[in-house]
Amino acid sequence: MKKIFLYFFLIFIVASCNEETEQEINFSISGQIKDAKGLTVYIEAPSERGVIPVAQTLIEENDGSFELEGNLPGLGFYQMRIGENQENSIPLTIAPNDHMKFNTSFSEFTKKPNASGTSWAKTMNTYMKLMDEFNLKQQAIAAKQNTLSEVELTSEFNTAKEVIDQFARKKMLQDPTSPYNIILSMSLVPSTGFDYWNPENLVVFEKVASAFQEKYGDTPTCNSFISQYAQIEAGYQQYQNIQNGTITAPNFTLTTPGGKPISLADFKGKVVLIDFWASWCGPCRKESPNLVKLYQTYKGKDFVILSVSLDDDKNAWLNAIEKDGLIWTTHGSDLKGWETPLTSLYGFESIPHTVLVNQNGMIVGKGLRGEMLINKIKTLF
Repeated sequence: MKKIFLYFFLIFIVASCNEETEQEINFSISGQIKDAKGLTVYIEAPSERGVIPVAQTLIEENDGSFELEGNLPGLGFYQMRIGENQENSIPLTIAPNDHMKFNTSFSEFTKKPNASGTSWAKTMNTYMKLMDEFNLKQQAIAAKQNTLSEVELTSEFNTAKEVIDQFARKKMLQDPTSPYNIILSMSLVPSTGFDYWNPENLVVFEKVASAFQEKYGDTPTCNSFISQYAQIEAGYQQYQNIQNGTITAPNFTLTTPGGKPISLADFKGKVVLIDFWASWCGPCRKESPNLVKLYQTYKGKDFVILSVSLDDDKNAWLNAIEKDGLIWTTHGSDLKGWETPLTSLYGFESIPHTVLVNQNGMIVGKGLRGEMLINKIKTLF
């Protein structure tokens, strides 16, 4: 269950439009899109305020040709859409004085846009083709969810995605100042954490950030890219610190269902799995059988599951413990729900969330589940 989920982000520059002032035309996109007669072509700018329209035009009924033009505030992340289906869009990094052309069909627009007119058009054509192949592989992998383990599924996914990542790294290093690096970089962002992330990506981000700084200077696009690189670098450093066991788990004290205090410090010298959950959290409850199995496996060793509930209703909390068979006695809550200070203390914004603490009281894992969690616990014993 998510409260907020903004772990990593896309880079974009917000396009602003002043309807009261006539703006100078500084870009154009034209071409032919077969089988799209009568549909509308849109250029839009995704932003925190929603999608901002930049330009649009109708595709000619007779031959599928079109030509649109408009005004851009600067280089940034935009999207080109045909028709009303948001999925029929492709990302662009157009800038003032760009004049692009497309020669494609409606059915192949997102797979083979066949674009020209900019230095990065060929890169985009190849990238869209690779993304289409990757999406098909993802569907095939998803169909195996009931036959493969979580580790096997993750391995197949990473193998399929590595094709995209290798292409992105290669093109970004070949031309660090290319505007299309804004889009290529999105493939290299560690959106699911750092466990299988390639740290070589940091070298790529650093080189592109430096090149952007030199070419584009103090602009929203450049500043956004540099900010993203800095956050990824800091995130990876924190991940390394956790892997190396150099971060002490902050102590906290809660109240058990029986009204007694319970603290993390009570379990010094033991391996502690802190499990943040709640009775109202569906995904948390689905994890309950796995936690019970884990407890049965390691209960004879110095292992503790410290279940921390983000409930604000005591009865709901106690009923969930009983119904899910969470038979260990190490349960605690302050019954403050999302207002609990533990979300800030441990830096999480969604549950279920786990924190694994070793015998020395150091954090050695965050957000681990399934086989990854089991394998990590094995290394501690």
